[in-house]
Amino acid sequence: MNSILVYHTISSPAKALPGDIDISPERFEQQLQWLSRWCKVVRLTHTLRPTPGSRKVAITFDDGFRDNLTVALPLLERFKLPMTLFVTAGFVGTGLYLSREEVHELSKHPLITIGAHGLLHRHFTKMTRAEAKFELKHSRKMLEEMTGKTVDLMAWPYGECNDELEQLSEEAGYRASWSVWRGHNTRHSLFRVPLGRNDNMPRFIAKVSGAYFPVKTLENKIADLRLKIADRRRPANVLSQALPKNSEISIQ
Repeated sequence: MNSILVYHTISSPAKALPGDIDISPERFEQQLQWLSRWCKVVRLTHTLRPTPGSRKVAITFDDGFRDNLTVALPLLERFKLPMTLFVTAGFVGTGLYLSREEVHELSKHPLITIGAHGLLHRHFTKMTRAEAKFELKHSRKMLEEMTGKTVDLMAWPYGECNDELEQLSEEAGYRASWSVWRGHNTRHSLFRVPLGRNDNMPRFIAKVSGAYFPVKTLENKIADLRLKIADRRRPANVLSQALPKNSEISIQ
């Protein structure tokens, strides 16, 4: 199985960002150096082709932080490694994020592919069907207007998706979509490996090599099972609390 790595911001804040998504430039450089020496790093779209042989690695970034241009890109250029940048369309031109002009500039770079990451980084699994369709359609449209290119790759915010969302992604015209250990690892829920400030080199190598994959898959299956059990029990518990103490109604 290929390893699809997901980064966010290459920076060194004194306090960790939510989710520990920040990675220092020094650590990122070490990781790229290791990848360039020991792995076959390819464009993300190349991992969609089932080819026998060595394990492939692809680099992705989520959200669209400005340091992806100012810090990450020079290092990627140094090692000649491609990456796909999934941009949250509604964040463009605000705060620490890329401007419209910078997104356009990146889209022309030979190492960079631009993909969509929703409008406002909301939980797709908490949206109505209409809201999800709107975000999938308009985030893509906005990015295509910024870049002047077709945008047909998508990454789910928070790595969350389900069967219905996978279908909506296909209907919206995306070629493929990526999650983070969620879904069925099919065309519109392809797994990625998250990286953050706590990933030292041994953890990084384990994640890239695939040693981390079976553990995380098992953890997610257990978590999903617990949620299903909780959902099945919830209606009975709520009804039980609403009944008089001496009620003769039995809840199984």
